[in-house]
Amino acid sequence: DWNDSGFSLCVPSIDNYYGRSWAPLVPGRNRLEGPLERTGEYEDGLGNRITMYAYANPTRDNYQAAGYGLVRLNRRTRKITIECWPRFVDVTSPDAEQFAGWPITIDQADNYGRKAVAYLPTIEVSGMNDPVVQVIDESNGEIVYTLRIKGTTYRPNVFKPCSYTLRIGEQDGRMRRFQGVEAAVQEEQRRLQVEF
Repeated sequence: DWNDSGFSLCVPSIDNYYGRSWAPLVPGRNRLEGPLERTGEYEDGLGNRITMYAYANPTRDNYQAAGYGLVRLNRRTRKITIECWPRFVDVTSPDAEQFAGWPITIDQADNYGRKAVAYLPTIEVSGMNDPVVQVIDESNGEIVYTLRIKGTTYRPNVFKPCSYTLRIGEQDGRMRRFQGVEAAVQEEQRRLQVEF
């Protein structure tokens, strides 16, 4: 569905020979606030659902929309800032400006927007801060997601009611494995104590 996946950045070419534009013929659904007219939810020619948050189209001053992108990861706040700069802008200048509509800032958790349909017990860790939590679907052996949590408490959400394996800890060998953890559709208060 729309908005259930990760964000991606396709940067403008640093030296392209012709202007490229994001110019769909119909407006997007749920247009986003801001200076850009063609944001929102679209379907591409193959029926894939995409949400356009920002773009850089050619202008009279930058007829090729040449430029580059930067992605800044803030490990402390877990915010991701996505930038898009015109080619000849001096980014060290106090009045430097990105393309209109940029930057975009998201939270780490926004990068996997699937809606939960079930929940695993709340993990409560002692003896370790900010452990890695990996959720594995036991019905097919696939990793659902891996996340370094912030703090010592985390409640994993999942996308189907079945049994899961949880791996919790660090890659240095301090890893606990819990198999047969059942997902609950109701948001009941279950706890999983993990000690290191």
